[in-house]
Amino acid sequence: MVWEVELKLGRRIQHAITFVIMPGVEPTNNRAERALREHVVQRKIIGTFRNGKGTRIYETIMTMLATWKQQGLDLAQALAESLTGAWAKS
Repeated sequence: MVWEVELKLGRRIQHAITFVIMPGVEPTNNRAERALREHVVQRKIIGTFRNGKGTRIYETIMTMLATWKQQGLDLAQALAESLTGAWAKS
């Protein structure tokens, strides 16, 4: 039985058991799925993201906002700094 699991997972076995080795890592991706659910619903309701570019922009902005929120940063300030940095590079 164990060898069948290893055969199916191959070199990915170390990633599959990370939750056993590292404290604080959950065995499922439920938290990530729940975090995405709201954005998927919004995207479907809005319906304007029918091309790849619009979808990519939306996903990028939402990812940045979620990351800053998880890091405990002020969203408005982090966004302003990001836009200022992007503006200075162009």
